[in-house]
Parts: sequence; C-alpha cells; structure tokens
Amino acid sequence: MKNKFLSGIIICSLSVTVSCSLPKDGDRIVTGLEAMAKIERLPFLYPDGTKKNRFISYDPSGGNGFGFFKSTFTRYIDDKGELVIFDAYGPGCLYRQQINIWINNGIGKKSETLRIKYYFDGDSIPKIDFPIKEFFRGDHSPVTEPFTMLDKRMHFGICYYPFPFSKHLKVTLTDTLITRLLEVNHDDGCNWYQYDYLTYPQDSRVESWKAGEDEYEAVVRRQWANIGTDPKDTVGNKFDEHTATLPPRKEEVIFNLEKQASISSIELNISPFDSTTFYYSNIRIYWDDMPQPAVDVPVSYFFGGGGPKDGQLKNSMRNLLFGYDSVRMYSYWPMPFWKKAKIVLSNNSEVELKAVSRISYKSAEVFAYPEREVAYFMAKVTRDSTTGGVWSRKFDKPYVTAFEETGHGHVVLVNMWSGNFLEDGDEFTYIDNNRMPWIHGDGTEDDFNQGWAGFTYSKPLWGALKSGVKGAYRIHLNEPYIFYDNIDMRFEQTGGIYGEKAMLERRRTGTNDTICESEFFICYYKTASGNGMVLTDSLDVGNSADEVKHAFKTEGGNKEALLTQSYDSYDTADDWNVTTDDGVGFNKYVEFKAVIRPDNKGVRLMARINRAGNGLQSGVVYIDGKKLPIPWHIVTYSEIARQKKSFDGWFDYEYEIPAKYTAGKSEITIKIEHVKSLKNKLNSYKYWIFTYL
Repeated sequence: MKNKFLSGIIICSLSVTVSCSLPKDGDRIVTGLEAMAKIERLPFLYPDGTKKNRFISYDPSGGNGFGFFKSTFTRYIDDKGELVIFDAYGPGCLYRQQINIWINNGIGKKSETLRIKYYFDGDSIPKIDFPIKEFFRGDHSPVTEPFTMLDKRMHFGICYYPFPFSKHLKVTLTDTLITRLLEVNHDDGCNWYQYDYLTYPQDSRVESWKAGEDEYEAVVRRQWANIGTDPKDTVGNKFDEHTATLPPRKEEVIFNLEKQASISSIELNISPFDSTTFYYSNIRIYWDDMPQPAVDVPVSYFFGGGGPKDGQLKNSMRNLLFGYDSVRMYSYWPMPFWKKAKIVLSNNSEVELKAVSRISYKSAEVFAYPEREVAYFMAKVTRDSTTGGVWSRKFDKPYVTAFEETGHGHVVLVNMWSGNFLEDGDEFTYIDNNRMPWIHGDGTEDDFNQGWAGFTYSKPLWGALKSGVKGAYRIHLNEPYIFYDNIDMRFEQTGGIYGEKAMLERRRTGTNDTICESEFFICYYKTASGNGMVLTDSLDVGNSADEVKHAFKTEGGNKEALLTQSYDSYDTADDWNVTTDDGVGFNKYVEFKAVIRPDNKGVRLMARINRAGNGLQSGVVYIDGKKLPIPWHIVTYSEIARQKKSFDGWFDYEYEIPAKYTAGKSEITIKIEHVKSLKNKLNSYKYWIFTYL
C-alpha cells in the first residue's frame, strides 16, 4: 500500500486544526520533528520495508565486554582517520542517541576536546561539529533541552533531536587522544553507545536535516513542556463520562460506542485508591469484531504503576502518553476503530469500588483513520521467571521473555519490573524469523535510556519509578519495533558475580534467592489482517541441487568450507544457536533467481554471512539487471582481537527491495557485486526471500 504512514494528517498540538486529506506527493515520508509532533499518526502502519535498526557497542559473545574502546566501541576508522560509530544508508532518520563515555576509563573522561561530527549524504564537511560534552549537554541550538541531557553525575548522555537523512548519515568522533589510543591498541572499557534509527524503502522521499528553523520544533517543545495534558489536538473531541459503583468481583461497561471513531484519551479515578483496588482492578478494551479483548490488564500497569510486588501506589508518574497519581490516571494513546468499541472495568478486589471515567474520542466526521492503513491499539503484561542461584548468577534459562507476538504491527512502549535481575543483561529482540537479534542491547539500563543501574528520571519518553530495571519505561514514539511476521523480545540473564549489597538492592517483595523474575507491560499496534510478509523462496548456497534450481552462479568465487559457529550468544549460554553451514566467497559477484508473489508490495532479501575478520563490507545489488541505489553495506565486529569463540560468527543481513523492481513479477534475478571488504571478498551461505503482502 503506497500511502501507508505518508503525510497528510496535519497536527500541531494546541494550535492547529486536524486535517485528514492525503497529499499529492504520496511518496514523502513523515519523519523527524514532524513525525514527533503528529502523535495521531502512531496507529499508522509503516511503508513495507521500513525497519527499526540500532548501531551499538556490544559484546556478541554474550559477555560483558561492551565498553572496550577498540574491540566494541570502534566500528572502523574512515579515510580521514576519524572513528566511525554510526554509518547508515537512507532514506532514514536517527531518532535516539544514548552514550556512556564520561566516567572511569571512558574516552570522554580522558579528554575534554573530543568532538562529534555528523556527515550527511556523502558531504566532505560535517553539518554538525561540536565538542561531544557540549552537544549532549545541549549547548548548541537547535539541539538543546529537552531533546538532550547530560546526566549530572556524568553517567550518560541522551539526545532525542531527530536527524533525517536522504541518502546517508555517518557519525564520527575525533581527537588526538583517539589517534593515540588506536596507535597503542588501547582497549580500556567504559565506552558504550546506542543509536536507534528507522530506514525507509529506497524509493521514499526524505529531506535530509539542515540547520535552521523547523515549524514542528515549537510544537514538540510545547508537548514536552506540558506532560500530563493531551499532546494531541483536542479540537472536535467528544466526551463520555461515566460513574460506576462496583461490588467485589463485579464488572461494568464504562464506554460503549457503535460507530467509527478513535479514542483520544482515557481518564480514570477510583476510590478507595489503595493497594487492593489499584492492583486488582482490570481494564479490558474490545475493538470491532475481535473475539478477544485487545487490552486486558490491571489498571496499575495500564497507567504505569506496575504490580503489587513493586509497591509504587504512593508514587506518581507523568510522561507524554500515560501516568497516574492518587487523584487521576490518564492515557493518551490514539486508538482507532471502525465499527464499535467497548471498555470494561472489572473489580477483582474484595472491597467495593467507585470509578469515575472520562473518555474522549473523535468521530469519523472529525477525524477518519483509513482502515487498511492503520492498526489497532493493543497491550499485554508478560510475566516470566527462571530459577537458579541469585548469588552464583547461574540460572536455568539465559534470559527472561518480555514480549512475543505474531502478525504485523509495531511496539511503542516497553515498561519493565523485575526482582533479582541485574542491569548488565542485554536486550535480545528477534524480528521476522531472524536467528540473530536484530536489536541487541549493551545493558538493560541503557536500553531504558539510563546507565549504571539507572535513576528515577521522569522524562516525556523515558524514565523510571525506581531504577533502570524496576519501574523503567521507554516510549518508542518514532522508532518502534516494526514486525511483519513475528517478534520475540528477551532480556539476558547476566553471569557476573555481584556482592550481597548489590543483590539486596535488586530484590522485590516476595522474591526469594532461587528465582529471577520479570514483568513487562507492552503497548503495540497490530493489524487484524494477519502477517505482512511471507517466505516465498530460499537458497542453500553449497547445496548443488539448490544452486541448479535457482540458476546460481558466481564469478571470482571459491567454496567456503563447512563451518560450525553461533549467532550472538548469551552471557550464561555461549555458542547460542549453533549452526553448521558451507557457502561461497566471491570477489566479483553472485547471481541467482528467486521466486516471489506477483501481488507483492516489495521483497526482503535475508542473507546468512560469516562476519569473522571481514570488516566493513560493501557491494552493489542488481534486480533483473537494474542497479539499486542503496549498496550492500555491512558493518560488523570483525576486526577484533578478542578470542572468545562466539565473538564473531553467523550474521543475518537484510536488504530491502522496493516494489517498483518487483511488482507483478513471479520471479526475479538477484545479483550482488563485490566492491570492498577487508578480505577482498564477500561471502554467502544461505538466502531467504520474503514477499511483502
């Protein structure tokens, strides 16, 4: 569908009227500050082939060696001698930057003259060139507070100022210190970063960032300065108020509307407001003809307060889209529906409950979401645990599960509560049949925008009621986890040995020393129409019959011997997902035919490669003889001296092919041509071809 998530809804909170007309320039992507301002767009599906990505310093062996300067922090050194930490081809947008370099042995601690530079679209001169401490501190307009912050203890920096890029964005660090450390092969720790960004289909139009005024910047600043109030335009809202008295174990419908509309806000007040009613009252939401509720969770989770073990009743939370205190609970997630909606409040406590609700919505006459381009709001609580020894840090399972789902949609909130969980554990998020985590973290507190166990920040898009893993929340407003077939989000159990005091701080009520447990509240949007992609073909390179079937040929190629290695591993389970395969290396090209569906909306090509020792890899892709604008571009940890056996190994690389090259075809010929790599050859072991529907 060409128009999914394209421009057209004009939303300037508090000031401008909503319009639903679609533009004439239908291939323009709404991105950057415009996307941040237009919160009503959250339910829109992204164009097929849009992906969330992350550049990060992490230890793929599963160990805790994230912060080593040369081994994990440095991606590569460019031809100017600058240290590259981000290198992505567009169209895309860098939305979130988190970095820890200012304490202990970090390079930010060692030098006050370290600079950060942003090069757009192959420019030789950076559009941004500032001292890195000043950049994250917000000293240079327009990248200022509230978009940026430097923790007052110098533990970490955050930047949410977006940087759209049309063709390419490269971020580098420069300093005489860096040159010296590289020369002596320095590898001290305490250098970590996470850069989250979206990439869009190759034929999408995105205008690269440039200095100057942006009409949406003031809108976002107003939204972020007024958390606790609806950040969306409230013009045309209708209100449904309801008062219910619920005896124990009873329920009541507090909202019931049978026509097309979209819920703008849910406000709720309950009395008595105590641990019984807050934790043991449920909110259930039904959309259209769905047989099961899209939401069925305790009100405490829905509004950000967690469960009874965490005891946050007397606390309060306020962020851009949800919050609570003893007087009022609010949710501002946009929730479209097309036939009917019903919200039920159930009292699962042993006391009588009085509830006053105020729900606002926009009728279709005011604001009509296009049904085939939009997904339903959903939410769930996932509880998981693993047994073992808290003090020994040895558990039966190397991770806890945060979220599992099938179908097509995108995750917009992750809220975590835990007991006996250590923040050093990484995030492992597998999306759309990947064996390698497409999103890998470098410590759970960093995944929630913090560092060094986390702190009780309360920001518009992130924060915590208690710490980096106990009551932490992160709203993925414009860099959601987009899945077309499935998603499996996990957080790793770390094997590090910690003292008694450290472990006591990570306990929670009712959690003993033989268990590590977690609870995650996840909000997401998902279609009711099934998966967004399907596997239509695969090629096992090295299998002669499969090669003949796909007319596989190579020039400048040689057979790669049978190899047994793993994908990214867990701290307490090295050699995770061990795979044995053989393939081919090539310094000129490989070519093969692949089956697709004629009704496709584009194609995803996924390749298993071996990343060991091959550095920055680049190539050119041709579809039926036509050269595609985005190169085959792989940046992995492959020039690393560390010897842990799973540090390098298997890597699934994905390349998106727009529908303009595949529409109406049942078969395509794919050619990948080598351009540059450390070993002077690319390699391939297996290909999977997915068709977008």
